[in-house]
Amino acid sequence: MLTEFELIKHCFNWPQNNHSIVCAVGDDASIVEVPSGYQLVQSIDTQVADIHFPATAPAQLIAQRALRCAISDLAAMGAKPQAFHLALSLPKNTSQTWLESFSAGLRACANEYSIDLIGGDTTSSPTLVITIQVQGLVPSGKALTRSNANVGDHLWLSDEIGKSAAALESILANPKAFVENRPDVSDSELAAAYYYPQAQIDLGQKLIGLASSAMDISDGLLQDASHIAKASGVCLNFTTADIPISQSAIALHGTDAALEFALCGGDDYQLLFSAPRGVQDALNALGCHCVGQVEKRSSDWVLLDGQPVTNKITGYQHF
Repeated sequence: MLTEFELIKHCFNWPQNNHSIVCAVGDDASIVEVPSGYQLVQSIDTQVADIHFPATAPAQLIAQRALRCAISDLAAMGAKPQAFHLALSLPKNTSQTWLESFSAGLRACANEYSIDLIGGDTTSSPTLVITIQVQGLVPSGKALTRSNANVGDHLWLSDEIGKSAAALESILANPKAFVENRPDVSDSELAAAYYYPQAQIDLGQKLIGLASSAMDISDGLLQDASHIAKASGVCLNFTTADIPISQSAIALHGTDAALEFALCGGDDYQLLFSAPRGVQDALNALGCHCVGQVEKRSSDWVLLDGQPVTNKITGYQHF
């Protein structure tokens, strides 16, 4: 097993691609430039083995999933990725081969999203824990938030939801199946949605000036929708027939189960956002799906076809 500093140098000391990074891995702290006219957007995400991902999944897939999930928060704010910090708590029996595979997956994802690793920490732990702090840039005063949905706005989704949740049972049964090229095409597509969630970075930036509020979906559509509703003081009313459900999930599990995955499953990392009625054509051109409307709140924060969903299991609960 490498020492802490050997581990950092061998696996995580990469060349920087972003000219705004002044000081990165190898010093006591990182230094970054924030260009004039921009604000820094920051978020942090922690994932624990056998809670957020199977501990026996391939290391490169664990890394891809962890970083993509963290980057998705930048997309929800309309930010362009800049840099990230990585904190790893590793079991003492972690092999160098595992670390090299993890590093390769992390670096591949970082290159895809043009985000630089600029520091972090490593510790020993009984359980693998991955904490990633991401940061990005957004034009000053233009960041998308959850608090500006207005009565009369339409509700939109960036793409199909429910794929990741539909894959979960088979992934837990065999975490390595995805890289073993199982012949079931539908299953492979769903597993890809779980291990390689597509952070909607480009779309998030295009929504600046179009969307009134936004967030990414990590814990289920209905549950996460309540965050926008409460922050904005409104009610979100979804239309079931308009929700884009994964056809692969329908093929594998049936329509009813696929709808349940879409409404409550989580781990989609698509964007849910509100927008005024005058921008429908622009959003349709971006491939987004109109799924409901923002209404004045009477008693409920979220409705489905006009009916309350408060007695329904609406998403993942951390506690």
